[in-house]
Amino acid sequence: MENVEIDSRGNRIGLLLDEKIYPREVSLAAAYRFIDRCYVRLERTGRGQLLIWLKGKRKLSAKALEALAGDYDNELLQQLMRQQVAARTTGIREAIVGRALMSAEPWTEETEPDKTNEIEELDYTEDPLGIAVPWEEKYGGQEED
Repeated sequence: MENVEIDSRGNRIGLLLDEKIYPREVSLAAAYRFIDRCYVRLERTGRGQLLIWLKGKRKLSAKALEALAGDYDNELLQQLMRQQVAARTTGIREAIVGRALMSAEPWTEETEPDKTNEIEELDYTEDPLGIAVPWEEKYGGQEED
């Protein structure tokens, strides 16, 4: 891995990222995924680069620190792909949400089918399956086996 500094004594790694390749939002999203197992520090270098320090919350070996750098690189790629997919599908997502919101609007008298007659014809006291009949009435005091 290039642009990675492993500091075993400090129990940390430093990654220097070019913001032209990995926009700041992508680097921050990837760093956020590591806050459960690392302390994260972000520094701007002033040259269009971002320096990210990941310090283990517990003592890590040099090999574990190197694996942490690899995990961060993988997370960077995942977050970059997420951002690219989100940018490409913005129009589709907006259309889907718009359609869902339009279909959730309350019906007006012009668009709502006339169901008033059906509702008036229903009687809530009718119980053809005997569901609302109390147990004692239904089984007449018979003992269960």
